[in-house]
Amino acid sequence: MTATHYTSGSNLLPALIACLDGILASDAMPEGLMRGEIGWLGDGLSDPQRESAMARRAQDRNEALDLASTARGLLSALENSGEVPSDSALQLARALDDATSRIGAAMRQAQADRIHGLYVIIDPEVTGGRDPLEIARAAINGGARMLQLRDKLRDKGEQLPLAMALRDLCASNGALLIINDHADLAAALGPDHVGLHVGQTDLPVAEARKILAPGQVLGRSNREIDLIVESQQMGADHVAFGAMYTTTTKQVTRAPQGPERLRQARAAAQVPLVAIGGITADNVAPVVEAGADAICVTAAVGSAPDPEAAAAKLTEAIRAAGGRV
Repeated sequence: MTATHYTSGSNLLPALIACLDGILASDAMPEGLMRGEIGWLGDGLSDPQRESAMARRAQDRNEALDLASTARGLLSALENSGEVPSDSALQLARALDDATSRIGAAMRQAQADRIHGLYVIIDPEVTGGRDPLEIARAAINGGARMLQLRDKLRDKGEQLPLAMALRDLCASNGALLIINDHADLAAALGPDHVGLHVGQTDLPVAEARKILAPGQVLGRSNREIDLIVESQQMGADHVAFGAMYTTTTKQVTRAPQGPERLRQARAAAQVPLVAIGGITADNVAPVVEAGADAICVTAAVGSAPDPEAAAAKLTEAIRAAGGRV
């Protein structure tokens, strides 16, 4: 159902009510949400037992989001035509925004279950001269559950073909692709199987949310325990903490965090925790035992003579240490 299906004012209000009915009847919608706010449309609509003959029940959260978007377009047309007072339109618009936010949060919470095991950063500068997509395939074949595209040198237009190929690779293997830094690129690739990662000095979480689809996950880097708390308060869906050990992939001027500091990070983190920095199959066990949900590496796979074997060795080491792979 889209707003373009309705061309006359007499059909707009029933269409809007049908959208709202579909949202309210959806399993994706928290019980009672919006019933009070939309009571002005008619006494019956606020009745939890009411089912409109016109309603098309939203079968999943993506469909509920589509209905909310359609409802916003219909509401705008009704307000412009004078069929809905501006104050009532504002009230319903806020309720629809709240519904969209809540549905998106529920979708991202469900996605959080995918943040575990081996997480490999695909950096075109860390491939040993090989095709980054070749490294990505090897990582997935070796057991990686997440990939991240991190390209600090090329423009986003140049990154797009590789990003699309990585998205398709992840989608066909039940994996998650994370785009580093670029919210617009993540949004262009999404919403399914694609999220975003930002650093402390990148686009703030709230601003990135305005660009991403409501269900796209967002992670944030943290070098201190208090920053983990801050990231969660901002609404990050997962948090990265490091560097665990000395690393040559990124310039790090402070001492490694180490597994003991990771234990403190685990105590502070209420969302999935990603450990990063200098991790190999030989030193991953203490990191897993300290509470990391996902183990993020770059050179340990990208620079390995046999990336698939390196990913498989890491995956097995994570499993042996008690991690979920």
